[in-house]
Amino acid sequence: MTIHQVVTHGRYAPFPVEEYRHRLARMRAVMAEEAIDALLLTAKENVVYFSGIQTIGWESKHRPLGLIVPADSRGPVLVVAESLEFVAYESSCVEDVRLWGGVRVPTAPSDPILAIRQALQELGLTAARIGLELGYGMRMGMSQADFDALRAGLPRMQAVDASGALWKVRMIKSRAEIECIRGACEATSEAFRSAFTALREGMTERELAGLMFRGLAGSDYKPGFVMVRSGRLKYRMINVEAFDKPLERGDLVIVDAGATYKDYWTDFMRMASIGEPTLEQRTFFDCNLAAQQSGVAAIRPGRPLKEIFNACAGVIKERGLAHHAPIERVGHGVGLDMHEPPSIASNSETLIEEGMVLTVEPIFTDQPDGRIGNFALEDVVVVTPTGHEIISRFPKDLWIVS
Repeated sequence: MTIHQVVTHGRYAPFPVEEYRHRLARMRAVMAEEAIDALLLTAKENVVYFSGIQTIGWESKHRPLGLIVPADSRGPVLVVAESLEFVAYESSCVEDVRLWGGVRVPTAPSDPILAIRQALQELGLTAARIGLELGYGMRMGMSQADFDALRAGLPRMQAVDASGALWKVRMIKSRAEIECIRGACEATSEAFRSAFTALREGMTERELAGLMFRGLAGSDYKPGFVMVRSGRLKYRMINVEAFDKPLERGDLVIVDAGATYKDYWTDFMRMASIGEPTLEQRTFFDCNLAAQQSGVAAIRPGRPLKEIFNACAGVIKERGLAHHAPIERVGHGVGLDMHEPPSIASNSETLIEEGMVLTVEPIFTDQPDGRIGNFALEDVVVVTPTGHEIISRFPKDLWIVS
């Protein structure tokens, strides 16, 4: 049952309706290749990708959203709580919006699983091959109990993993997506500039993170994340929160940060030194910089991703520091997720394609005790028709606090 058929919709969607139509067309081509009759999407990134809906409701684990994408020419169906009815009308480019709750609209199903099941039944998809977010890099936006209830109510449904199909489409960014990531990179570069300018000995990691967060906040952009690691205590840590720990003379400081824009992430790292670096620190830093630049230089359509890894690892080996860098990968994709496929590892046979947005980040710590430092520089790179473009433009030189 269609509760409301939208006539004019999507006034506040992130992109024009043509962008979403283009995405659907690409997705349907892949669905045809993999014999998927429809997608049932519940994760924020996938629902937003195909609908545009703008809501903070994703932070609640009590009100699942569902988007059904038939493989045929029928439009997508967005299933939302009654409370999101007008949010869906104004910010989503999906015309067929169906509600659950049964309070304001007594004829609506009482819960989201019933509403999704009913929509699938009305679309004639109860015995279809339904692609779900079951595999690599995906998480469904519903509990296991909800999923079990959905399957129990649709015993003939053939649930298949659609993660590969979804990533195949999402890995290649449109011009509009790239511009969002570019804007997030520009905001992050400005945050680095203001925070590093204020960086001082005695400041805590948390204070530095606060400066970064303030720089990442704005009317158009939102803070995504800030990671800070400094000094011997943290040289061997990865993906760690900022501590209430003072920055001391002799510390190297690694900041990994990213703003978001229209739900698109950026993610890049820069380094600073509290006081002049030692000769050993400078040697390791210069090696990391050269390795990172070599990896970026290897980005070109048609090459396997492992060539980026080999370029980074080759520089480290040539400089005699390979035993300090047992690296497993040197980068990843970025988009609606901060970390997306493809993964840039030694065995990555995936070919680089125009429209991919990649990070390059060879990270290593001196072995065995991490007394010299942690070394990590990262760029966000767009694959162009003939090569690449770096869009994380804050300088990679070691920022020295006198």
